[in-house]
Amino acid sequence: MGTPDRPLVSAVLITRDRPTKLAGALVSLREQTYPNLELVVVDGSEEPVEPLVSRRSGDLPVTYRRDDGEGPGAARNLGIRAATGEYVAFLDDDDRWLPEKVERQIETFTPEVGTVYTGQFAVRDGERVGGRTPSLSGWITEDLLRGAACAPTSTVMVRRAVIDEAGEFDEGLPLWEDREWYVRLSRHGTFRPVPEALVRRGFGEYDQLTDDYEAARDVAYPRFLETHRELAAEYGPSCERALVASLSLKLGAVGLETDRYAEARRHLLRSLRYDPRRRRTWLYLALSFGGRPARDGVRRIRRTYGSVTD
Repeated sequence: MGTPDRPLVSAVLITRDRPTKLAGALVSLREQTYPNLELVVVDGSEEPVEPLVSRRSGDLPVTYRRDDGEGPGAARNLGIRAATGEYVAFLDDDDRWLPEKVERQIETFTPEVGTVYTGQFAVRDGERVGGRTPSLSGWITEDLLRGAACAPTSTVMVRRAVIDEAGEFDEGLPLWEDREWYVRLSRHGTFRPVPEALVRRGFGEYDQLTDDYEAARDVAYPRFLETHRELAAEYGPSCERALVASLSLKLGAVGLETDRYAEARRHLLRSLRYDPRRRRTWLYLALSFGGRPARDGVRRIRRTYGSVTD
C-alpha cells in the first residue's frame, strides 16, 4: 500500500477499441518516475486488451474492469471502485502523462489539498497548440460555479478520502460530468495546480458524445442546474447568473457543432442576458449566422483550445 512518503497511486485508464493509442498510454504510465503506482484498466473494447496491457505495462500491478458503455462517468466510477490507492488519477487512452507527472503531483499535496491538477498541451503537425498554465487554486467552488475552466480528467489526481466524502461521478450526466464532479470535490478540499505542462492531450477521433445536443439540452443542462443552482445562489445573485450563463454558453456551443443554429442562438442570447461580458459568447453568437463553415470554426476552437483548458 505504500509508505507515508510514497503512498500508492491508482491510475485509472479508460480505453475503448483503440489499441494503438492504448499502447502509447501504457508506455507513458510505465515511464513514470514515481515508484508506487497501480493500474486499473476500464475496458470497453470488443477485443480483449489484456495481452497488450501485459506487454506494455511493465511491472505495474493491473486490475481489469469491463466498461459496458454506460457513459464516461460510469466508466470512471468502475475504476474508482477498483482502485486501492490513497490517491486516484485518470488517463484516457489518447492522452499521455509525461514521466514526472505523478511524482510532481504527490509532492504538491498537503493535508488540506484534496485535488492536484497539472498543466497540459496538445500537438498538431509537430507543434504545441492550446493549453495554458493552470491557475485556479485554493477553495475554488465559486470559481467553478461561475464557469471558470479547470482541467481535463487526465490531468487530475484526487485524494481517495475526498472522493469518499464528495461522491463519485454523476452517472446520470451524459456530458459535463467532470465539471460537475469538480464542484463537489472543491467543497471537501482545496485544489492546487502544478504549473508544468505534464499531460499531452490527444485530439483523437471526433467525440460524438460531446455533440449530443439532445442529451445536453434535455439532461445535462437541467440536471446540472438543479444540482448546483441553489449552491451558486449562496454565493450571491451574480454567481447564480454566472452559472446559468456559463451552462447556456456550453449548450449553445454544442448546438452550433450539431448544426442547430437557431437553437444555438437562443441559448447564446440567454447566456448574454445573464452575463453580457463573456467574449466567447459574442464570438459564438456571430458564428451562429455563418452556417457550416462557421460551425467548423467552432469545432476547431473547441478541439484545439477548449479541449485542453476545460
